Amino acid sequence: MLRRYDSGEADRRLILYTREYGRLDAVAKGARKGASRLAAASEPLSLAVLHLSEGRGRRYVTQSQPITSFPGLRTQYERLAMALGLVELYATVTQAGQVDPDLFDLLEVSLRHLEAHPAPRAALVWAELRLMSAEGVLPRWERCVESDRPIQPGVNWVSPSAGGLVDPSVTGAVDKFEVAAEVLVGLARTAELDAPPERLRRDTDCLWVLHRLWMHLAHGPLPAHTSLLQT
Repeated sequence: MLRRYDSGEADRRLILYTREYGRLDAVAKGARKGASRLAAASEPLSLAVLHLSEGRGRRYVTQSQPITSFPGLRTQYERLAMALGLVELYATVTQAGQVDPDLFDLLEVSLRHLEAHPAPRAALVWAELRLMSAEGVLPRWERCVESDRPIQPGVNWVSPSAGGLVDPSVTGAVDKFEVAAEVLVGLARTAELDAPPERLRRDTDCLWVLHRLWMHLAHGPLPAHTSLLQT
C-alpha cells in the first residue's frame, strides 16, 4: 500500500501498487473500525494479498491476507521516513494501470533493503536510482547530455530538464545546479549495482541531487521525500 486517505465515517481510500494491475485506487470499507479485518492491510507500507470487487465505478477491498508490514522499518524513525519517501515516489511517477511485475518486485526488494541494510541512506539512493532506470528517466552522470564532454574534477552542473550532466556553456538549462564530481561518480557507480553498496560516501548529497530531479519529474510537491532530507 502506497498511500491512504480517510473517507466517510470509517472507510479508507487506498492507493495500491499491485503485481497484476499496477497502480490503482480502492476503498477499504470500515477499515478505520478497530475490529475491521481490513485495518492491517490499509496501513502504510503493508504487503498483502487482496481481493477486490467492482461497484459503481470504484474498486473495493473485500478481503485481505497480510504478508508483512516490514517491521524493521518501524524500529527507527529514519528508516520509516525513507520508506515513506520511496513509496511516495512510486505513487507519484508510476502511471495508473501500468502493469510491471518487475517494478512491483523492485519495490518489495527495496523496502526489505531499507528495513535491514546497515547503511539505509545508501540503500535509498540505490532504490531511487533503480526506480529511475525502470521508468526510463535515469540521468547521465558522467558525460554532458549535449556535448558528451566527460565529467570534470571539482564542481560540475546538473540540469533536471536536460536529463543530467551539462557543460557550463550549455544554454537553456536554466534549472542547472552545482554538484561535486565525487557525488556524480557515486551516483553513476551505484546505478550499476544489483544491490545497495555497503556504504556510499556523501550519501546525503546524493539524495539531494535525486530530490531535485524527482521534483522536476513529479511536477508537484513531494512532502514525504522532502521531510526525510530535513531530518
